[in-house]
Amino acid sequence: MNQWDTERIRSYIVRLDEQMEGGMPKGHVVLISGNPGTYKSSLAYNILYHNAVNNDMKGLYVSFQQSRESLQDQFNSLGMPHEDVDDKITIVDVGYLRQTMKTRPQDWIDVFKRYVDNIRATTHYDMLVVDSLTTLEIISNVENKRESLFQLFEWLRSFRGLTSFMIIERPTKEDVMKEEEFLADGIIYLSKERLGHMETRRFLTIDKMRATKHNTSYFALLFDGGRFQVTRVISE
Repeated sequence: MNQWDTERIRSYIVRLDEQMEGGMPKGHVVLISGNPGTYKSSLAYNILYHNAVNNDMKGLYVSFQQSRESLQDQFNSLGMPHEDVDDKITIVDVGYLRQTMKTRPQDWIDVFKRYVDNIRATTHYDMLVVDSLTTLEIISNVENKRESLFQLFEWLRSFRGLTSFMIIERPTKEDVMKEEEFLADGIIYLSKERLGHMETRRFLTIDKMRATKHNTSYFALLFDGGRFQVTRVISE
């Protein structure tokens, strides 16, 4: 067994890492999946932010839809100010590039790869967030989606020790599984449920995590005291 089999990336979500043997195996491609408003982007950045602060790890956050300024405001409001880690985390606003390019490329996946290659050539980063893979798929108009995603995921895995987090939209867990869910190494699924007219609860489950014993129970997802945390769901 080599070192990559045992090294893990912590989520820094209170009580979650112990549900998957201490964290996600380094080098995995992990989907953060769910419907809108379930903290997908914030949880992904939470992983980058706290690993940068606590472990001096570097991260790259690539956004295809939300502006850099909007993301920074969002993360600042959750107690994760980007200025604390701007020497370790790079946010790339591809959405701005999409708006300003005079000639739109035929293959945005190729554009994404070149961006990642160029930045990695000057800055070695340990973690990558793609926000979102759903948008990248839509604007790329690929003919063979499964093959394109297979090649993309294998390309990401070719970077030794790089752990990738791909955000995807999945309205309900009962939807037909998408190609990326079969190809990914891990899936963290987020959902929300409205209770009456006043309260919305959010939930998290570890749907899949290769090379890891993990708890598949539903957990309530909370943001309290400046930290994300999970608690066991109590049946009513």
